[in-house]
Amino acid sequence: MPNYVPIIGMEVHVELKTKSKMFCSCKNDPDEIEPNKDICEICTGQPGTLPVPNKQAIISTVRIGKALGCTIRDISKFDRKHYFYPDLPKAYQISQYDEPIAEHGLLELDMAGLDNIRDTAKIGITRAHLEEDTAKLTHATDGSTLVDFNRSSIPLVEIVTDPDFKSALEAKLYCQELRAIMRALDVSDADMEKGHMRCEANISVQKADSFEIVDGIVKPLNNALLNAKVEIKNLNSFKAVERGIQYEIERQTAMIQSGETWVQQTRGWDENKSETVLQREKENAQDYRYFPEPDIPPFHPLTIAGDIHFPELPQQKRQRFHEQYGLSYADAYMLTLDKHWANFTEDVMSELMEWVDSLPESKNKAENVPQKVARLAGGWMTSKLMGVLNEKGMDIVDIKFTPENFAELVALVYNNRVNSTNAYKILIIMAGSDASKDPTHLMEEKGWGQVSDGDKIGELVDEIIKNYPKQVEEFRAGKEPVLKFLIGMIMKASEGSADPKVVEKILREKL
Repeated sequence: MPNYVPIIGMEVHVELKTKSKMFCSCKNDPDEIEPNKDICEICTGQPGTLPVPNKQAIISTVRIGKALGCTIRDISKFDRKHYFYPDLPKAYQISQYDEPIAEHGLLELDMAGLDNIRDTAKIGITRAHLEEDTAKLTHATDGSTLVDFNRSSIPLVEIVTDPDFKSALEAKLYCQELRAIMRALDVSDADMEKGHMRCEANISVQKADSFEIVDGIVKPLNNALLNAKVEIKNLNSFKAVERGIQYEIERQTAMIQSGETWVQQTRGWDENKSETVLQREKENAQDYRYFPEPDIPPFHPLTIAGDIHFPELPQQKRQRFHEQYGLSYADAYMLTLDKHWANFTEDVMSELMEWVDSLPESKNKAENVPQKVARLAGGWMTSKLMGVLNEKGMDIVDIKFTPENFAELVALVYNNRVNSTNAYKILIIMAGSDASKDPTHLMEEKGWGQVSDGDKIGELVDEIIKNYPKQVEEFRAGKEPVLKFLIGMIMKASEGSADPKVVEKILREKL
């Protein structure tokens, strides 16, 4: 039985956050609700109009290219890409073909613990070129199609990879990493749900050892006849990217095994049916009849961009979070996918150092946060806080409490001033309407502080021993697991405030 190998490449379109559109002075607002509000003769393709390139869009594309390790061409140009469709009023799109702004880059993905194929996925970036977006089509229930030109001519960067992905998971993580980079550079919000970032995958399944990839080009070995590639569109979420690619791999594999063939084609991902559906047979480059845009002369990207200054990129930040703060790689990864979460984490860890040093009962007095409390803070952010915000339909920018408040809460847990159960209750209150009180005051007001007083806990232990005589006798007869039940009852009676270690010690003594 032959082995089958997927060949996967990605094309990602990112709308740039410029004030005006790509070739005119209309407002760049892809989220405008009123149709056809931000339009003019140029972005609607009226005869006799002349496009003027957006300087900031060129600068942003240079920054994206450099962030992806690309070479920036000395000279670049725009081209006309011809095709007829209702969303393209000129019947051609101003894009870039053979002289893109950026090319030959590399993005490394840390796959350790996530993918059983390899620890690091090295994804070649074929090119990053600049073009104009198309209009938006809305298909009405009566069969008509409405065209909104607000999105037409918005600056769009297309990032094309080499066919270097080995799995659907790698493709999803790549798209997540791209979004993090775009947000760190502040060139795009890259919100997939709003269409700011649109991901497409090219997939073909081949027999193992029937091909090789040289400089990003798939070449047959021993005169093998390679299967055609399929492009998947409508991948509107990271989950859809992974599911759509995996489905297509399985679909093509099944076709090969049953002796079927297919032509190069474009398919759409149907989220409701969880399958890809045929849209059209795929065009080749020659079908688009590319030729240089005659109304825009060639230009020098680096001259236009000038000196490029970069913020700390996500991969650099997560490495620093691990080394400087002691966060686990997994938590550092989660907390750097979004710049607002990264900024919140930075502030929390800075405040946490002071809290650990200031509390009299702190176990560690140090200039840097001990690893134990760092891992505790990372876990509370990625698990507890993210969970609470997800349940409330909120994002990190929506919270009212400060990073200092959160650091204080983590410090209280670390120093056994409050147990995890009651600390979580405090967090829910902080994330709700009452964010005016700090964690210590909430803990004292609710009576949720950890109780270690032997006499108080002893009274609770006596009460539970009295109320559960059957379980007490079972434990005394040698059933050790029953002890956990009795401890649980004592913790419930104390509303989670009793110190579990003190509870177990006194309970064992009394039994």
